[in-house]
Amino acid sequence: MFKTILIPLALDHAELFPKQVEVARRLLAPGGRMLAASVIEDIPTFAAEYMIVRLDPQEVRREMKRAVASALKPYPEIESAILTGKPGVVLADHAASLDADLIVTCASRPGSDGYALGSTASRLTRRASCSVVVVR
Repeated sequence: MFKTILIPLALDHAELFPKQVEVARRLLAPGGRMLAASVIEDIPTFAAEYMIVRLDPQEVRREMKRAVASALKPYPEIESAILTGKPGVVLADHAASLDADLIVTCASRPGSDGYALGSTASRLTRRASCSVVVVR
């Protein structure tokens, strides 16, 4: 059983989140805690200079908070965090800072590009200092 479980919440794959929570609940130790984290990815500078519309970082963060709160409404026992950066990197670092002993992530169904896991799940399995369960 695990006492601190990090559950990455990828809003573009929110349909997988209930299954992640189901798995996390089964593995959670009595008195343990679950924390969901979503990541706002940085726009690469080489791409940002060509953008016609400039995004307001504060507005992006507000919208992300609203979306995460909405996704977590059925799960009042789950704490949340909004992170910024490359998901596979910042989620692994965040898990370490929480002293999490498990990450329950999801794997997207990639197209015909040959990947068995999505890039975030793949990075987490390589970078995380704790156990990682990948849910399909």
